[in-house]
Formats: sequence, structure tokens, C-alpha cells
Amino acid sequence: MMASVAGERPVRELMPIGDRTQPFLRIDGVRKSFGPVRVLRDISFSLQSGEVLALLGENGAGKSTLKNILSGLVTPDEGTITIAGREFSTLTPADIDNLGFGTIHQELSLFDNLSVAENIHMPHLREKGGLVDWKGLEDGARRLLHEQLGTTIDLASPAGELTLGERQMVEIAKAMRRATKLLILDEPTTCLSLPEREKLFTVTRRLRERGFAIIYITHFLEEVYALADSVVILRDGVVADAGKPGDFSRDRIAQAMVGRKVAAMEIAVPSVPKDAPIALRLEEVGDGGLVKDISLELREGEILGIAGLMGSGRTELAETICGFRKGVGRVTLGGVDFSERSPRAAIDRGLVLVSEDRRRDQAFLNHSVLANVSAANLRALAGRLIGWLDFRREKQDVERIAEEFVVQPRRLETAMVNLSGGNQQKAILGRWLSRQPKVAVLDEPTKGVDIGARAAVHQIVVDRAVDRMAFILISSDIPELLAISHRIAILHKGRLAGILPREAFDAGRILGIASTGVVG
Repeated sequence: MMASVAGERPVRELMPIGDRTQPFLRIDGVRKSFGPVRVLRDISFSLQSGEVLALLGENGAGKSTLKNILSGLVTPDEGTITIAGREFSTLTPADIDNLGFGTIHQELSLFDNLSVAENIHMPHLREKGGLVDWKGLEDGARRLLHEQLGTTIDLASPAGELTLGERQMVEIAKAMRRATKLLILDEPTTCLSLPEREKLFTVTRRLRERGFAIIYITHFLEEVYALADSVVILRDGVVADAGKPGDFSRDRIAQAMVGRKVAAMEIAVPSVPKDAPIALRLEEVGDGGLVKDISLELREGEILGIAGLMGSGRTELAETICGFRKGVGRVTLGGVDFSERSPRAAIDRGLVLVSEDRRRDQAFLNHSVLANVSAANLRALAGRLIGWLDFRREKQDVERIAEEFVVQPRRLETAMVNLSGGNQQKAILGRWLSRQPKVAVLDEPTKGVDIGARAAVHQIVVDRAVDRMAFILISSDIPELLAISHRIAILHKGRLAGILPREAFDAGRILGIASTGVVG
């Protein structure tokens, strides 16, 4: 099985697969509440060995809680979990290890100061003669990351120096090393480019052929049809629908997820006047490392998409523009030179960044939703009485923003850490766009956001663009770029390979330019 092929961890006693005519995993009547909030009301379904089950649902439907129960992180209030004929009322981390379960969580959990190879093997570092077998760690990591996942990530690099996409690939390798029977993937492709997604799909299919049971949590409906053998859709803590992918139209999936028909995904994107003022101009901008000689213009009311493969410099460019990296070249904001760049100066000048790694860079996880959303507007809320906040106005403003950006639950005192990943993302989007900036740089703005909220975020961006707000939209999801961008700039190995106008949009052409750097 995978233990010897993917990392060769120390041999331990594993549970037998059991009778393949019976489900490998069966969940019966699982319920879970957090205080007065009932998250899982009555969850029941089964999963066979050698089956990929797509688990769908809006943010807050209960997917993450169910995943955490199956990962030994959360104890259910009621119900049973039967694994290969053995019944459990709850699972512990020790059970998970012995059962051969591996989980790829949506929020990354690497140790920044440890190497890639060390992270992949944690917490079971290989030993030889009582010492860490460093060569064994590197060999196991190489088999997973290089041979199976097809990456070229440096195994000796500290995880803290990796891009978010590279960190995601390390997380995938880490879970694969631990798994021998069940693999749970929670939104594994949200920060991967199309080629990286295809590599992951290939590995997933290979594991299914080896007899793995796989739970695949995703918001991308195309992944359901590409990978899944069965579908379970959660809504408000119950199973709203279930069946085979071939039985589900996109409308049926959307209606089961949100309880109503979702409006057409196509959004009208008004054109930008040719004489619209220049909101942002870059002249030979670089970060002194990967990003080099980027020159482009962004007009008021324009949505400029940024495409590129993992490692192309998309995030580095965003951080350079907004002052998080010391850069070279010239940046002009609203016709005025912006040479002394810093995050504070950018915000003061009306330039904001919604970064792709919300937990690390943007969220105050142990503070309330109220505090998180209002964090960027404290000066205005303090008014003339410095140090004294207008708490009533703060609550009113955040209630309005939470409603506009569909942040669930609406209890503003809820700690940010208790929100689903997608709702964290919507709260942070609301924080920055409610400031009415002149230019907003959005790096993977719909990462982990469900189908209904994704359309809502797109509509908000387009509506703000109509009001002359300018956007740089960075996304690894080419359909998202195609949907709402006026133009798409394509990066290749840190350089600008080309810019396509809307009338020339073509997914295949964009991918080809991103892969080769050549405009065909």
C-alpha cells in the first residue's frame, strides 16, 4: 500500500480493509453543536474502498466540522462512525494514525522553520540507529513531491519560504504519506494552477485504483464530474441530496447547496471608457528577485486579471505594488508618484491588498468578526475623540458589511477562527472593499468560497468597478478571470508575457502563454 511507496514511514500495525462488499466507512446520525449553534443535525452516508466521494455544500453547511470529526479533531455529540466493521462513537488522533487516515486541510499547517522534507514526515521522523535518517527523509519526500506530484520544490527549503501554491503541494504530500486507507482532501486545488490540478487528479485516480477511500471537498463543480464516483451535498447540517455525478445537473447541485436556484453565473461586465483616467501605472517594476521589468497601466473602473502558473510571480508582484516588498521601478498611483511604498502608505493612498493567505496575513483569528471587519477603519470610527471608538456605529457598519458580503453566521461576536474558510475570506473582503479604495489588489479572492457567494463576490467587484474602483484580480482559476476581467495580463517566470483584451480571451491560449512565455 501507500505506506511503503509514498514515504516509507516506519511499519505499524494497520487495520484490515475488511469485507469489500460492505462500506469501508459508514456514518450514522452524526450530530454536533457548538454552544447554541447546531452545525451537524443528522449526517448519514457511506463510502466504499476504491471510491471518490465528492462532499459539497455552502460555507457553513457543516463540511469542515464533519472533516474534523473524521480527522480526530472534533468529538461528535451523537451518532456512530463504522470503519471496516468496527464501530466508534468518536475518533482520536491516535485512532486516525492507526486507521491510516490522512487529511489535507484547507488551512495549511506547516512548520515554517522546518524543511520541506521534515514537514512531510512530521510527526513520524524516520530513524536509523536512534538518530534521524536524513537521507531517508529526503528520499521519501522526493518520491512524493517530485515523482508522484511532479513538482520541483526544493526539499531542503524552509516551508516559510515557499509560495502558497508550493505549501499546498507539500500539504498534499504530507497527507499522502500518512494515508493508507482513507484520504480526505479539503479544497486542495484552490491555489493550484491548471497543470498542478491535473497532476493532483492523476494521483487521486491512482490512489482510488489502489483501493483508497477518498472524500473530496470542493467548490469547483467541474472537479466533481472529473473525479467523483458519488456525491453528497450538505445544507444546514443535513444531507440535502446524494447520488451519482451523472444524475446531477449543475442546477440540481446548486439548488441542493443553497436551497434555491442560483442566478445565472454570467455577469455583465461594462466596458471601460478609453479616456478613463489612469488609476495605477507600473514602469519596469520588480522585487529584486523573481519579478522583473513589469510595465502596465490600470484605468479607473477596470478589472485587470493576472494569470500565471505557480511560481510565476503573481503574489510577489501584488506585494511589491502594495509595499510589502522592497521593489525597483516606478509606481504611480492616481497620477502621483508612489516611491516611498509601505502597507500603511498604500492604505492611506487608497490602495489595498486582499492577500491569498488570509490566516497568516489578514485574519485576527482569536478576535471577533466585528473586530476583524472594522480593523481597517478604526481611525474613522474614533472620530475626533482619539482613543474612543463609536461602538454603536462600528456595529452598524459591520452588520451592513456582513450582510452585503453574506458572512455567516451573522453573530458578530463569533471568533473569526470559528468561521469556515470561505466566510473568513468574505469578512476580509468586506473589511477592505468597504473602505472604498481607489485600487484593490485581490489575490485569489474566492478561494474556498461557495458557488452562491462566489457569484456574489464577482457581482460586488463588477458593481464597484462601475463606480470607478479599479481592480487587479489575481487568480489561478482561469474561468474566474474570463468571467469578470476587462483584460488579462499573463506572467511567465516573473516577467510579463502578454496582455489580452476581452475580445481575445481564450482559456487554452492563456494557459499556453503562461506555460511557455510566448504569445502565439
